[in-house]
Amino acid sequence: MDWKHWLKWRPWKRRVVEAGATTPAVPSDEHAALRELLFADEPLESVVRFVREQEASGGGVSSLWRRLADVAELVARREHSRAVEELRRLMDDEGHDARSCFQFWNFLRQLGEVPSPDVATRVLGLVVEDARHGALDILAAYWDGTARLMDAKGGFRIFTKPAPVMVDHMRRDLRVCEPLVAATRPASSPRAAPPVGSRGRVTVLTPAGLRVRDGEWEELRADALCGPVLQMADALRERLLRGVAAMGPPWEHGVLALPGPGGPDGEGGPLVH
Repeated sequence: MDWKHWLKWRPWKRRVVEAGATTPAVPSDEHAALRELLFADEPLESVVRFVREQEASGGGVSSLWRRLADVAELVARREHSRAVEELRRLMDDEGHDARSCFQFWNFLRQLGEVPSPDVATRVLGLVVEDARHGALDILAAYWDGTARLMDAKGGFRIFTKPAPVMVDHMRRDLRVCEPLVAATRPASSPRAAPPVGSRGRVTVLTPAGLRVRDGEWEELRADALCGPVLQMADALRERLLRGVAAMGPPWEHGVLALPGPGGPDGEGGPLVH
């Protein structure tokens, strides 16, 4: 994903649900825009607008974005079977990236394709949001071994190109989410506004959709399903921060510490779907 170009383009007028009403949400800073990308659930229409804007301004787009725009054109012409075929080819070509894999499944579900039961519950990623410090503290971890950290002061770090040992560790950690996934139905409503105050949220990305648990932070920690996930997330965060201090392995190409938006994305490991 081309983070830099995407962030420059995005109008960030995403509609979110809060207190039972749907209202436009305009983030106060671009770190909030980065948060939106952690969930990999942008609609196909946004991809098309992005590609058209880039091409109109003379900018380039990756082959992935171009192919997704082609999928959108097939959908617009009601050629759903061809759109599904192309999305499945994309899954094979780009399936090493966990967030892309989740995005492809979002589009496939919109076209009526349902993952098989053994695929539907696979853990592709985890996003933990903690609002207790006056602003969001976020950990995002993905099946391909990549990760993101956002602290309450607005610092944002991207962990890319993990060494094989880190991919193995990350996948072992994310398996802790499996009981929560098994007990939680995929969300059927738009993603809610970020938690505030003393609340938190655990969101697991699966091919069948987002599995979400939110509530008071201390209640989440005491919960039989969320507690082990949050305990794992604490340990993972410490490991990530040690990686920042070392600026080297287990992330072979270092850690991108971003005081502001932008920067390249990682490549990840073997296919995750």
